[in-house]
Amino acid sequence: MKRLARWISIVAHPFVMVALLIAGPGSHHSAGHASRSALVVVLAIVIPVAALMILQVRRGRWSNVDASNPSERPLLFLVALAGLVAAFVWLLLNDPRSSLMRGMLVAAAFLGVAAILTRWIKLSLHVAFAALTATALSLLGSAVGYALIPVVALLCWSRIALARHRVREVVVGLVLGILTGIALVRL
Repeated sequence: MKRLARWISIVAHPFVMVALLIAGPGSHHSAGHASRSALVVVLAIVIPVAALMILQVRRGRWSNVDASNPSERPLLFLVALAGLVAAFVWLLLNDPRSSLMRGMLVAAAFLGVAAILTRWIKLSLHVAFAALTATALSLLGSAVGYALIPVVALLCWSRIALARHRVREVVVGLVLGILTGIALVRL
């Protein structure tokens, strides 16, 4: 069961959810525009966060790449938010009409709230990102969003089965993700 839980956490990793979220709404743009937007996010956010995760684990400063210890999270949030700011500024200068700009502002608020909540609870970022993606894409009428709803439920189970989170941490991540997904589409 642990092996299945681990695979679910890998398949529904926040990096995968970010890719789905960018590809979903961006699919009505030209392939070049969608590719450029995805590249900006990968270069400014995903690669720096992934590098941080790998370096911290290799240096023995983090127990795993999930930043499971609450004391590991501030640096994770700082790097992710710095990447969001860099990507936002790049888009502001090069593609000010990009649909990603509003999404990045919402994502920054989402990460800010998660960072603040970390003082009291280590919410599941895996579940939060999956719930955000499933909610936003479902509200946009995407079949991918509807298909992700049961994945979110499986992910909730996997995070508890892997002992990365307690039920309340998964629930807080779920609620934050759903609310952020609604904000992303409705604001």
